[in-house]
Amino acid sequence: WGDKGWGGKGWGDGKGAWGYSMPMPIYGMFPPMWGMKGKGKGKGKQLKVDDALKVWLGNVPESTTWKELQDHVNQHMKSKWVEIFRGKGKGTAAVVYATAEEASQAISGLNCQSLGGQSIVVDAWEKGTK
Repeated sequence: WGDKGWGGKGWGDGKGAWGYSMPMPIYGMFPPMWGMKGKGKGKGKQLKVDDALKVWLGNVPESTTWKELQDHVNQHMKSKWVEIFRGKGKGTAAVVYATAEEASQAISGLNCQSLGGQSIVVDAWEKGTK
């Protein structure tokens, strides 16, 4: 080995241990897997808000957009955030208000109102069991 590396010709001549050129890995084509964090499904984006500020809505028409729902609930009480659930939670939504008092008033004011030809159900938010 000595001070010249493999083959006795030094490190920088492009020759490997058996006289063949060893190409350097191109990381743009094949990124190393160590040190990288995966981007799996995880738990998704969950809003970290006190449950007392959230209101659950049911029987929301499937064709309703979040903006239409926000406009509807804002007629009664200004909301801070609105989300309509799709997939397993289809037909339901969540609305967040600034205070627990506003959320309570929204429950009594919005329950049984018509949205898209359907009577929506409004209740206090309850954290689901895992």
